Amino acid sequence: MSVASTNLSACFRVKRTREVDVHARNLAAWDQDYVQTSPGVFQGQVRELFDGPLQAFEEVANCATNQHCRPWQGGVWLGLSVPEQPAGLRFMGRPVGGHELMISDGSEAFDLQVPAGHGLYGLVFDPRELLGHVHARDQAVTSPARIPGVRLQTLTPTQRFRLVGLLREVLRGLEADPGALAHEASRRSLREALMTVLADTLMPADQADAVTPRQQRRQDVVRRVRELVTEQPQDYLGVERLCSELHITRRTLQNCFQDSLGISPASYLRLVRLNAVRRELRNGTADQTIGDVAARWGFWHMGHFSHDYKALFGETPSHTRLAA
Repeated sequence: MSVASTNLSACFRVKRTREVDVHARNLAAWDQDYVQTSPGVFQGQVRELFDGPLQAFEEVANCATNQHCRPWQGGVWLGLSVPEQPAGLRFMGRPVGGHELMISDGSEAFDLQVPAGHGLYGLVFDPRELLGHVHARDQAVTSPARIPGVRLQTLTPTQRFRLVGLLREVLRGLEADPGALAHEASRRSLREALMTVLADTLMPADQADAVTPRQQRRQDVVRRVRELVTEQPQDYLGVERLCSELHITRRTLQNCFQDSLGISPASYLRLVRLNAVRRELRNGTADQTIGDVAARWGFWHMGHFSHDYKALFGETPSHTRLAA
């Protein structure tokens, strides 16, 4: 479902899908890549307000996902878990609590591990607009609060309540009456409310590094492994070859994945390749057999491949091909 106002710069959408790749693309103007990491027939939903340099959304899926994300250029992203007490949510490899606000200024991509059935509230804004709002409200402010690169900020219960409550109210209200976006007065009032809560929430004194240098190095290894595997499907890269390519030991590779994702490198490689096969089955040409596609991604035993594929996605490879 997609609902837009008569004002072309503002729209509200609700998008539902059963494909993890489509789910990754359902946020307007983002550059994202998702890997499904828990078994089941995928079901995802995005509710999104997009109004020029302001975006508010709620994203939820029934399956766990490993996400590589980057918001639109110049936009600062804030993210909060939908359940107040998340279990298994990781931001740049670090476990995230329900009262921790995830922040990225868009200068580099960030990584998320989102558990099955969990979701995120997100808000992306232009920091210049926030600064202008702060200056208009408090003339004594002469310099902008620093918007950090990739950080976490611990919120008080009141701050979380206000931010989550407003995002929920905005999204539910627009789902019930998207026509409100057609009126300039209501759009200005909505932006004013969001900027006021943002100004009260982003307190530089409470911000902390999202990751230590050691955690950052481990997250970089995980990201590089994913790039190598997806960029070179014809060159099967197992654990040993990856260690050689990255100039690290097997133990270091194991520690990187356990610390960042909570799974082994071998399990992650299998998940990435299964997701890649599904993507090709949905988008590929009819002259490619399922066996050819699977073999190109390193699956030599079709029985094991079919079993693993169905266990992860809840359907057989042939069903995916027929549906496409």
